[in-house]
Amino acid sequence: MGQTIACANQKGGVGKTTTVVNLGSYLALAGERVLIIDLDPQGNATSGLGLDRHSIERSIYDAIIDGAPIAELIVPGPIEGLSVVPSAIALAGAEVELAPVQGRERRLSRLL
Repeated sequence: MGQTIACANQKGGVGKTTTVVNLGSYLALAGERVLIIDLDPQGNATSGLGLDRHSIERSIYDAIIDGAPIAELIVPGPIEGLSVVPSAIALAGAEVELAPVQGRERRLSRLL
């Protein structure tokens, strides 16, 4: 099993997306297999990796809310070995949708 690296901070504008895109790209160029999961409804990591976030048919939202298998959501990134599970604006409402769901905090972990 691979390693998980999370880049999180409640404050915006501190470089989370930039760090993820650059670190993921570097690791892929170094020969590692990398999967970036974009959990930001703005989808800046998705678009920063060259994907048109407005033409994305399925996103991490489908996994978190509907239980879609992560493997079905993975799209190739711009570098060999780098893949992305894109985000979508619908993710903005996921917290409200999951509010009554027991165990919601571990939902992504279980999907991985």
